[in-house]
Amino acid sequence: MKVSELTASEIVSKITQRELTCLEVAEGLVNQTKIWANINSLINFNEDQFLTSAHNADQQLVVKEEIGILHGLPLIIKDNIDVKGFKTTAATQSLKSFTPKTHGPVVNALLNAGAITMAKANMHELAFTPGITKTRKNDKILWGAFGAVKNPYDNERSPSGSSTGTAAAISAGLAPAGLGTDTGGSVRNPSAWCGISGLRPSINRYSQNGVVPLSWTRDTIGPMARTVADLALLDSVITGHDEIPNTTIPNLRIGIDKKFFCVGCDTEIYSIFNSELDKLAKEGAEIIEVDLIGLENLINQIGHSIVRYEVLRALPAYLEETGLDITYDEVVNKITASGLKKVLKEIISKEAVSEEEYYNAMHILRPALKQIYTEIFSVNNLDILAFPSTLVPANKLNDQNLHRLGEIDVPYLIASSHNVQPASLSGSPGLTLPIGLTSDRLPIAIGFDAPPNDDRKLLSIGMAYEKIKPKISPPKFNV
Repeated sequence: MKVSELTASEIVSKITQRELTCLEVAEGLVNQTKIWANINSLINFNEDQFLTSAHNADQQLVVKEEIGILHGLPLIIKDNIDVKGFKTTAATQSLKSFTPKTHGPVVNALLNAGAITMAKANMHELAFTPGITKTRKNDKILWGAFGAVKNPYDNERSPSGSSTGTAAAISAGLAPAGLGTDTGGSVRNPSAWCGISGLRPSINRYSQNGVVPLSWTRDTIGPMARTVADLALLDSVITGHDEIPNTTIPNLRIGIDKKFFCVGCDTEIYSIFNSELDKLAKEGAEIIEVDLIGLENLINQIGHSIVRYEVLRALPAYLEETGLDITYDEVVNKITASGLKKVLKEIISKEAVSEEEYYNAMHILRPALKQIYTEIFSVNNLDILAFPSTLVPANKLNDQNLHRLGEIDVPYLIASSHNVQPASLSGSPGLTLPIGLTSDRLPIAIGFDAPPNDDRKLLSIGMAYEKIKPKISPPKFNV
């Protein structure tokens, strides 16, 4: 088996057992980056620096009896997360020369356990939604200062956003695992469309220091990998909590609200999702129909108000804390995407979110949503809620199509992120993992949400399900 096909856990095991050297792993991944250069997933990648780091890791094996549990594991880090010695650009022009002096705490934990930063990952500008970061220049699609990332399964398709580079790189075998960030689906959606697994942890489970912020109360770093077991490994290192329940499928209580999670769902996705529910039921899980009454209305009222209010305060605070001699206005004026520039200029204009609107969203509407979403677990004694991760498969990079969602037409990418919003706004953990391919060979994923702070149990359920779910074929390079 090629290095590019190994999971993170397999790589760590083979290095520990001396079946592979760290340098052999690195060289295999470097070869893969050259094969898949066309997907534009990596930025700030220094091949020589990476190989030197791998060589040094091998030398440590010679002289040290004890090594970290991630020793020699290469990771891809989204480029809004600080890594000492690597630029943090957030894919925007004004930050292209910024090199942080320290690691962010999450990165620090992983590197202290022996992991190696392979490269930074391309992303949507400032981690905003693809809907407003997409722009055209000279017939090219740009999502930020470094251009668009392409989906490895079909280079004419989107990998979603905004952790696009991390998802695409892992999918194509450039690295076994990495980090993204998730405000409203930016770990889970790219993972779903690129055929890998991704975790949005409970809010505040991971430190957000050393991250270019979008929303103080919604942002979180999230691990991304080929398997749920690898997500659990990274989560244990980041949090220091390695205990995980021994969960089995029999007697698992799984909630589903098809009126909320499946309206407007693509027919192929819906069919495969239902077949997986049937499989879980045959394995002994109990499928329980629930009713998330009122959730849709609350989501529509809350999301944008919070982000628009908080980014105006969070981004300038980050610029000041990091000692960057640049203002919010200067950042906005140099933004690549015309749609994003317009939105951020609106935020500082008379159209900005008022204190009253923000207070209402944070202290009245959001607690109401959290109550609905958390009580659905307790009232029905649920372990998880299950749903199609995305209602639609990956769309063409050039598409501006609308999708029918219930009784209204919405932008395609809004439809794609519909099912991940409850966890995003309630602070609950959310997991996505691949379960199949469409007739066009595009990944289909299932999503699991759990009550707040049940992250390890959620991961254990994902690991149990991973043993029985279909394995999907990796992307094939198109010459």
